[in-house]
Amino acid sequence: MSLRFRLVLTLWMVTALAGVITLGLAAADAYNSARSDTQTTLTRASYVLERNYHMEPRVGDPLYAEMTSIKLLSVMAPGSCILYEQRQISQRRLCAGWQVFGQIAPSWFRQGVEKVFDPPEPIARQGSASQSGPFHIEASFDPVAAATLAWQRTRLAMWQTLAMAAGVLALGTIAIIWRLGPVRGIVSELDRLSRGDLNARVESSGAQEFGQIAQAVNHLAERLRASAEQSRALTRKLIEVEDVERRQLARDLHDEFGQTLTATAALAASISYAAPDDRDDIKRDARAIGANIRNMMECLRGAFARLRPPDLEEVGLTASLRTMLSGWETQSGTRFVLDCSVDESGMDDAVALDLYRIVQECVTNAMRHGTPRLVDVTLRNLGETITLTVEDDGGGTLAPDAAGHGILGINERASAMGGALCMEETADGVRVAVTLPSTTVRTAA
Repeated sequence: MSLRFRLVLTLWMVTALAGVITLGLAAADAYNSARSDTQTTLTRASYVLERNYHMEPRVGDPLYAEMTSIKLLSVMAPGSCILYEQRQISQRRLCAGWQVFGQIAPSWFRQGVEKVFDPPEPIARQGSASQSGPFHIEASFDPVAAATLAWQRTRLAMWQTLAMAAGVLALGTIAIIWRLGPVRGIVSELDRLSRGDLNARVESSGAQEFGQIAQAVNHLAERLRASAEQSRALTRKLIEVEDVERRQLARDLHDEFGQTLTATAALAASISYAAPDDRDDIKRDARAIGANIRNMMECLRGAFARLRPPDLEEVGLTASLRTMLSGWETQSGTRFVLDCSVDESGMDDAVALDLYRIVQECVTNAMRHGTPRLVDVTLRNLGETITLTVEDDGGGTLAPDAAGHGILGINERASAMGGALCMEETADGVRVAVTLPSTTVRTAA
């Protein structure tokens, strides 16, 4: 759920709550008015009865009681009732009409509103205009009239609230959508940044705060990009140092161990030839030493091939890969297929060496952790990228405990070239894919 939708939903909920509160306040105000009218009716009716003292001479008039009732009704508020008694008038109850309130409230509203608000309580007083004219009066308010007054005011408040809410919701919704328009762009670019796309940039738009956020995000992207470039340069330097150390180690093995082994093999052959004819034990031991020396020299030649990088500048990447795979094929009996269609004319030597080392490590892993019958190596140009794929059917897995320094080295070389590494298990084995931009291949130092 987007931020804008949540804010609009919150605005609607707050507006609905405000509307309910407004309707409740309108009903409460109606009941307060009913209580006030009850008090006003009691005061005015008492005043009328007190004035009757001055009409004592007309007590005998047969219309006296009716004239008093008419005077009382003229001062009563709509919906109010009085119960009074005066010396010359027996107990009498009068109720003022409340048709001015409009249509009577529905029964469900009366039942509901009376559960929330208490009807006005009757109030009474006693008084006298003279010692011979005491009177008692009680004022009350019709509960149905009070509920109807609340119904009419609630309806009026409801229409006013709906009109106001419609305006607030329409303008508020438009304002939220407009004001939060830049959020989608910021979230989209942050998502690109989180997926490693350091070219993501946020355009400054909208409110000042969004401009500050865009500036902060762009500054962060620039710093990440600079840090990634420094890390890539450092990795490249470490790889170059590692290759130099490999060359040095291969040279030392060749110069020291190779010559020593050659001399030892010659000495063993000399001992075998110089041994007396009756000393077969010496000849046998000398031949055994010679066999061991040959095995050690074979292993040493394999180490040379792995440690010493080929002369890519002279023979090219494709030829070097084909030579390496042919050696593996001869040694293991596994079939190796090479499909290389990359233009090597503009390829940097360091990148070519990285690709060679990656293939070498992938093949070593495939042979070490599986029993492949086929290893397929593909190096192709795909648009603006170069893709190297090594796939085998040896049944190996990508279990965490199977990950060693070889995978780490592949990842470091891919990162140093600005590329990406993807490893996945297939139905028969493992597939390793390295994708790097073609511009890196042509311009990497």
